[in-house]
Amino acid sequence: MTTGPTFRDTPAQTPPAPPPRPPAVELAAAILIVGGIVNLVGAFLAAATTTGEGDAFLWLTLVLNATSVTLGVLTRMGRLWLITVNFAAILGFLDLLGASVNPAALMLGLAEVLVVVILIRHKPWFDELRRWRATALDRGRIR
Repeated sequence: MTTGPTFRDTPAQTPPAPPPRPPAVELAAAILIVGGIVNLVGAFLAAATTTGEGDAFLWLTLVLNATSVTLGVLTRMGRLWLITVNFAAILGFLDLLGASVNPAALMLGLAEVLVVVILIRHKPWFDELRRWRATALDRGRIR
């Protein structure tokens, strides 16, 4: 006696879905990406209009902001939590140092402090995503 139809095409167990990304993590990633792009544009414009000393600071600015964009993208993917928290804290500190000269630096510095708070608050999501990746990798689902 059968209790219902059986389908031979259906797998016995579907693999679990990854944990949903919290909206606050999206916000933190967006702050890092947009802040990095805005500062990169500002650095390129400053480099185009000035000549002379300051090349080392220009290169440092370019590297820091390119790293901010990269870490923002990786944060969306749930990777490099510890590096991103530390980088955002340092970047926020540097922007707050320049806040007395530039009001935009104050805004960006406070936004980067918000990124640190969001990432610390949502650390369990990064841990859960890492565990999901490990089990999915064991099943051969991720290459």
